[in-house]
Amino acid sequence: MEKGKRILLLGAYSMEVVECGGALLKNVRAGGVSHAAILFAGEQMQADLIKSAEILETTVEFLNMDAGKISVSYEEKLALIKIIRSFQPEIIITQDPEHCISDLDPGRRPFMTLVLEAIALAGRDYARDDLPGLSPSGGATLYYMTPENPNCVIDICDIWEEKCAAMDALETQLIYFGKIEAATAENLACRKKIVPNWDACQSDLERGTLWKREMDKAFYMYPGSTGHCRAYFAETYRRDGVFVLENLMY
Repeated sequence: MEKGKRILLLGAYSMEVVECGGALLKNVRAGGVSHAAILFAGEQMQADLIKSAEILETTVEFLNMDAGKISVSYEEKLALIKIIRSFQPEIIITQDPEHCISDLDPGRRPFMTLVLEAIALAGRDYARDDLPGLSPSGGATLYYMTPENPNCVIDICDIWEEKCAAMDALETQLIYFGKIEAATAENLACRKKIVPNWDACQSDLERGTLWKREMDKAFYMYPGSTGHCRAYFAETYRRDGVFVLENLMY
């Protein structure tokens, strides 16, 4: 990323901002602007994400949609089209269409259809009367986050600490990760192997924070640990379409 762009993340859930935090923060530090729009987030999760977004130097807004009720309606499409046309992104990041099929988070499948329809319609002469003053916005390069089949990575070694701090701010999510009431004995035994001081933790938040830190370290080191990728900490993406290069890249 030689210079900053206008990057828009269209996310289903709050944690996606942190999952793409490396790309979002590096874009801002290269002189660009990063913005995120999240469809599903409760009141406390929104408060947590505002803190995370500040660390990642990314602005964020919430659409307050219901994950169990979205239906790709005209009104829902208008809400996303308004965001796209207002922000005029050069790059859009959203969830992976392959991954969302088997991901059992509610809302992911209709969300995928909604986002792709909104992106397609935002660049056309569509609903101009209902969105006055906003020009069509098309031609943005589309990237799918944490995809099943990535074709590029972002080296995030230089902003790893900021990404971890942003995750630490999502306390509502970390408390969920740290709860042990419903865990099986086998599951707890595995967690204790991964987090050496698990038994010394005093709260669900402390357990969840340490657990997520270990899982993230494994996940983001994976691309460089098993092959020829030169990035020790990397976020994976899949660019939609072919890369157009002036020359072959190193």
